[in-house]
Amino acid sequence: MRDLATRRARLTERFNLLASHDTPLRKLAGDLSKVAKYAIDEANSLSLERVEIKLARLPKKLDGFKIIHLSDIHHSPFTSFDHIARTVKVANRLRPDMFVLTGDYVSHEADYIEPVAKLLGELKAEFGTHACLGNHDHWTDPALITKTFREAGIDMLINEGFRFEAHGASFWLTGVDDHMVGKTDLPAALKGSYPDEMKLLLAHNPIIFRKAVRYGIDLTLSGHTHGGQVRVRDTQKRLLRRRKLSNGLHQRKDSQIYITRGIGTVVLPVRYQCPPEITLLELRSV
Repeated sequence: MRDLATRRARLTERFNLLASHDTPLRKLAGDLSKVAKYAIDEANSLSLERVEIKLARLPKKLDGFKIIHLSDIHHSPFTSFDHIARTVKVANRLRPDMFVLTGDYVSHEADYIEPVAKLLGELKAEFGTHACLGNHDHWTDPALITKTFREAGIDMLINEGFRFEAHGASFWLTGVDDHMVGKTDLPAALKGSYPDEMKLLLAHNPIIFRKAVRYGIDLTLSGHTHGGQVRVRDTQKRLLRRRKLSNGLHQRKDSQIYITRGIGTVVLPVRYQCPPEITLLELRSV
């Protein structure tokens, strides 16, 4: 494994090399070098998003129930142990009722599985931590990730669900396997649920949302997109979005989805105008 600091240094070095040439592009290259440093720094920052979600079928006794949603940890040479440890520390300080994790815990290298499972196992909430798998987990070792996470006390939901009970009320909590590898089975995940009860779905890839609407899922929590990871603006300062369901809260009919920007990075250890996100969701009964 290459050292993360070495990789960052090389990335900045490339921009600086461009800036050193006496060409008409010198100023542009210098600007790019500054952007590169900013983007590397942003990848190691944390942003807290507080989101209130109104749900018609949420039992009144669960009004105000708080969930912290984390995703796309990507423990690797690009996303350090310290960055994840800081995320866990901040998340625990927020004292949610429950934690949920929506996949991509590592990036290809199995050596990173046990350390990240141990760290995420330190998330402490009254009603535990529940999770699903992502595509990078399948590209690494899904069986080992599932086993290691469960040993760390994390409830890994793979095309399965259960009736979650708290404060004398309940809803159906479920998770599906990853769409990109063709493992998603939403009917299996809903087996045993009642038609009229609220349903909360953990699904790494937000592409499932259209199907979730058809199946009467009240709230889907997803990641996968990283919010774009690098986001740019045009000359009128409007954000250029590459996809409709990139991040944030969306609604279709009676179904909603929240897509987090996630914690880690892939391809390059950078983020630009798209900081890592800890999401604190407050569910409200209406």
